[in-house]
Amino acid sequence: MTDDRLSEGELNALFQETAAGKEEYDVNFHSIEKEALSELFSVSMGSLTTTLSSVFMQEVIVSNVTMNVLENEAFQNGLALPYVEASFRYEGAASGEAIFMLNPPDAQDMADIWLVAKGDEEEASVDKSLTSVVIGMMESVHKGLSMASGSSFAGTFTNLQVVSEPSNSVLIEGSEEAAFIDVSFELSIGSIVQTVVHHVMPASVAKQMSELLVSEEELRAAESKESERESQKEQKPDLQQKPYQDQQEEQPESAEREKPFASRVSEPEPNIQNVQFTNFSQADHPYGEQRNLNMLLDIPLQVTVELGRTKRIVKDILELSHGSILELDKLAGEPVDILINNKLIAKGEVVVIDENFGVRVTDILSAAERLSKLR
Repeated sequence: MTDDRLSEGELNALFQETAAGKEEYDVNFHSIEKEALSELFSVSMGSLTTTLSSVFMQEVIVSNVTMNVLENEAFQNGLALPYVEASFRYEGAASGEAIFMLNPPDAQDMADIWLVAKGDEEEASVDKSLTSVVIGMMESVHKGLSMASGSSFAGTFTNLQVVSEPSNSVLIEGSEEAAFIDVSFELSIGSIVQTVVHHVMPASVAKQMSELLVSEEELRAAESKESERESQKEQKPDLQQKPYQDQQEEQPESAEREKPFASRVSEPEPNIQNVQFTNFSQADHPYGEQRNLNMLLDIPLQVTVELGRTKRIVKDILELSHGSILELDKLAGEPVDILINNKLIAKGEVVVIDENFGVRVTDILSAAERLSKLR
């Protein structure tokens, strides 16, 4: 009797083929999925501004958020070694490993700023302070993803290390992923740090996120439209003109010579048709308007309460000293101005809440007027 069982080598080869097939599916992102993911990450990374401003006690700006799909080999070849890698695991709506990549000198500066802001220069180590910064970034990104997608994202910090070889990375070591998603953004902390941070995850994790944003019906509809456009391009008639000799052969030369010049130029009769305008009201959106609205709700806005203003000449400014008094253009008890992104939105009166100042809104523009002001 023959033994039909597979050998250990054959089993390993079979598992590798199965995994490769799964990776090929995971890496296959449609353009509608890339657009959804790009918008999702732009909103979630934008929420870092408020979080990091409170962490560093300085103005923080996050800008130029971009997303790229990189094959494994291209990702490894493009690494700028060495770099600081903060790894964590996504949980909840998506699961899998992910990392933040930081330039070592910039990571050192971020740790020093955090130590100064917390007043723990002597008690906390650089690794401990940088870990606290990264955990704050991770939690902020998860919060932004949850609000933008309407799903629950969470995560657990796992490790902080300096990577000098690609094989030492958590994402690459023992991984069979065929591609990765690289979400990069520029980070400015006051006038001290201007750097680029990379948030990298396997394509399989990003695929789980895209499935939350783009349904199978929407994906099939997008693929169907794309195939229709391709077929229309293939069926498009050849509009190139024929050689001059061929055109001359097709024309009835003898008949043309017999007709007067005026009659020849008036023929043939023009083909007049009604214009068909595209109905833009039927345009399909990649995902629902409500989801887009939820993404906008997490955008941070600068709120300023203005007590008053005044103008002084240069001589008066130079004479200012400790104890000098500047008279403002508002009367005592007059409502103060409430500005959103430097646009006047409301008026109110100053109040005291526990030990902090606050403002009670007494007059505010309508919702439509507020939206027009923010444009």
